[in-house]
Amino acid sequence: MLFPLLCIGLGTRNAASAASVRLPDAQWSEVYRLAAGQGLLAVVWDGVRQLPPEAQPPRELRLRWAYNVERIERRYAQQRCRAAELAGLFADEGIRTVVLKGLAVSRLYPVPEHRPCGDLDCFLCGDYERGNRVAEASGAEVKRDFYKHSHIVFRGLTVENHRFCTAVRGSRRARELERLLQRLLAELPLETIDDTALFAPPAEFNALFLIRHALSHFLTEGVSLRHLCDWAVFIEREGAQVDWTAFREVTAAHGLLRFAKILSDLSVRYLGVARNPLPADVTAVSDRVLRSVLFERRHLNDSAGGAWSKRLRLLGNVCRDRWKYRDVHERSFLLELARFPLGYLFDRNPRL
Repeated sequence: MLFPLLCIGLGTRNAASAASVRLPDAQWSEVYRLAAGQGLLAVVWDGVRQLPPEAQPPRELRLRWAYNVERIERRYAQQRCRAAELAGLFADEGIRTVVLKGLAVSRLYPVPEHRPCGDLDCFLCGDYERGNRVAEASGAEVKRDFYKHSHIVFRGLTVENHRFCTAVRGSRRARELERLLQRLLAELPLETIDDTALFAPPAEFNALFLIRHALSHFLTEGVSLRHLCDWAVFIEREGAQVDWTAFREVTAAHGLLRFAKILSDLSVRYLGVARNPLPADVTAVSDRVLRSVLFERRHLNDSAGGAWSKRLRLLGNVCRDRWKYRDVHERSFLLELARFPLGYLFDRNPRL
């Protein structure tokens, strides 16, 4: 039942696709639990609301569901407001704020405020350190303890100010992809998000970035169903703007193409997307990936034990999930395993 409701909430199918299904109360509780665990409570709620009354969950669960969706909406509105304020401060200094993921992807959903956002991830188009100083001058707390991005806490909003769009440490190929991504942001037109100074990346950038970002998480800790939904709404709403032939060439060179094919296959088979831009016979591995997404996430966000504890957990995850490198990333597991410590020791402050 979760997938038909997601299709309705994503706008890829109408309510008739799920209206004939009747679930016992206990199974509705399971749908609620799964939706919450995958970060899709509000999107699934959009599907639930379109069902006929006799097909909806029990009243007590509906009330709890609606209450938590309102909390998601309030948090989204607060994050968007603070993000717009910070982007306005940057704009006053001539700095352009490009949003990565989050708010930029949410605008592709039928109800943007129902796609929860975590931190604000932004790229300041070459003004990384100047942006840090502007934030500090406004009273924000800024930490520069990671090579890829700084952490800014601005009026309750946590911001990742990216020096690099993606991880580049210890990898020549990763630097090549990063240069391409930054070139796309510099050369292609950007659209503002509503009436703010926040900019959404162009579709050509998003196609590469969303896949690269999702794969990096999938390999080390797993992804949620929300990553799949992001890809589904992207190819449904902006896929026509992408040169998929060029996309195939770039992603094949960087070990991203198979994962893009898998997400596209799942988007069509489970999320109602009308057209697969990357048709391929990947059904068997796609279903294994889906099982991993639903049942095998291994969280790294836990701060207990500090940075080295997190690195050891990451290493353990990678060793347990070697199949992902072979079947999905099409890269040598041992080579990737060696790259992590070598990159950390000898490439601590990478440059493009």
